[in-house]
Amino acid sequence: MLISKKDLLKETEISYGQLYRWKREGLIPENWFIKQSSFTGQETFFPKVKMLNRIQAIQQLKDKYSLEELARILSPEVTERLFTPSDLKIIEELNDDLMPFICTALDRENFRFIELLIMLAISNCRKEYELKINDIKNICFGIKNHLDAVKHTDYLFTLMKMDNQYYAAIQSEQSEVYIDQRLTLVCQIHLNELSAMVKLKYRKKFNFQFEADDEGPFKTFSRKAVMA
Repeated sequence: MLISKKDLLKETEISYGQLYRWKREGLIPENWFIKQSSFTGQETFFPKVKMLNRIQAIQQLKDKYSLEELARILSPEVTERLFTPSDLKIIEELNDDLMPFICTALDRENFRFIELLIMLAISNCRKEYELKINDIKNICFGIKNHLDAVKHTDYLFTLMKMDNQYYAAIQSEQSEVYIDQRLTLVCQIHLNELSAMVKLKYRKKFNFQFEADDEGPFKTFSRKAVMA
């Protein structure tokens, strides 16, 4: 779903100048500014959920971090750190009872950051849609051979369903995917939003090298775009 620039500025109560300053500083990706023809010529639109999440994040954090630090925090680049099973126990959003099954199904002992995000997406889906252990195993087996090809966080984790069976896809946010109409689209989760949540909430635990603060974890980025 898209939102026009006019409606975005009205809903978020930010100025035109703020919006384009944040773009210049790298806080908002250039490819989120989508030009479309209108009766007045051209109008700018944005992916609504991502923009509202991003602006909320900037507004909440801009007094604690410089714009340069914020750009680094919100950027989609993937940390090179490998996560061990002991590390995974620190991540509260991961279902403890699921981890042995996920580790076995993915056939890995240590996990890249992107794989951690995918496990978080699966855990979110399990909680939200009450997936069974067998559903989780099947999803993991279905995607495990594609994980090495995913090099950054600018992807969507897509959950689909047909005849009480769940299926998953990992797709670039920039690509258009036309799903077999026999499948029901359950939800889509933005990995870059999960990335920002993890980097902010667990920056002290995993030494992500961001400035510390004294307040509690910031959780805005765990929001999912649920589609019927």
